[in-house]
Amino acid sequence: MAGNLTDEIHSFLAAHTVLSLATVGPRSKPQVADVYYVQGNDPVLYFVSGAHSRHAGNIARDPRVAGTIHALSTEWRGIRGVQMEGTCAPITGLDQAKAWTRYATKFPFVLSDPALIRALGTVRMYRFTPHWLRWIDNSIALGHNVEYML
Repeated sequence: MAGNLTDEIHSFLAAHTVLSLATVGPRSKPQVADVYYVQGNDPVLYFVSGAHSRHAGNIARDPRVAGTIHALSTEWRGIRGVQMEGTCAPITGLDQAKAWTRYATKFPFVLSDPALIRALGTVRMYRFTPHWLRWIDNSIALGHNVEYML
């Protein structure tokens, strides 16, 4: 299916905070890290990461990434979320300023903790641009999903 994401997916992304980001490590070894994210323009996500983190190094070598965002559930009908594949890169300039504004709005603790504020000097803002997304919603049926080419 091609096209824009539904309001349900936008609401889901706005209501959740953690993206499990998979990157391609050395020797093509898959690696994953959890990061806080904010939404940009459909379907872009932004996250902050230390410039010397393992996943930042992986992104510098190979921008291909995948990710999942899911609701917590203790029963199968509650499984809902997104799976995504795309590319990732650090951003600068006006894009970075806009992303930081969104980030600080969604995560106000970022600007209220002095130790965290000092640490922000060593991080970069990244853009995850999905080209494929699968919406999963078991409340409709076991394994119900809709795919989007973006």
